[in-house]
Order: sequence, then structure tokens, then C-alpha cells
Amino acid sequence: MVIGFAMYYFTYDPWIGKLLYLEDFFVMKEYRGFGIGSEILKLLSHTAVKSRCSSMHFIVAEGNQASIEFYKRRGAADLSLEEGWRLFKIDKSSLLKMSSGPEE
Repeated sequence: MVIGFAMYYFTYDPWIGKLLYLEDFFVMKEYRGFGIGSEILKLLSHTAVKSRCSSMHFIVAEGNQASIEFYKRRGAADLSLEEGWRLFKIDKSSLLKMSSGPEE
């Protein structure tokens, strides 16, 4: 039975170098509070260090205060507050429009 998972990949940032990007991280509600998430994060940290990553990045929903506090207790910095980064997306219809239309 799977009670939690972490999905990640390696990427590169020209300013900070190689990093581990945590795409998704989840522990089933009834198994939270037993240290499972902490152990998964510990394994991810070991993977990042062993792979010569300079940091681990991830996104947390603004309203997910429990997760925000979980990460902050482990040394995570909120870049949206500290550095002013904002997440953007270009959806498929806009991608199609840009790829086929005249340049502006």
C-alpha cells in the first residue's frame, strides 16, 4: 500500500546551478504526524546533496498553511516574499496562438 510519494526531477538555473525540483509531495491524511513526510524529505535532501544540487525548489499553495509551516521548520525560504518571484503560466491556447500567429 502506498501512503505517500514524492515526484521530483533535476533542473538547472543559470544563477544558482543544478537543483532538485519537487513537483509533487503527498502523505495520506491518516498517516500525517508520524514523521513519514520528514523521512521522505530527508531522502530527497540526501538525493539532492549526493547529486550536487545547490538547492531544492517547490511550490506550495498560498492557503496550505500546514505545508508552509512544515517546510519553514526545515529551513525553507518563501521566495515570493523574499525575492518577489511570481509563478506564471501560458496555457495551451495561448501557446498555439503565439506559435502560429505573427510576431508582435
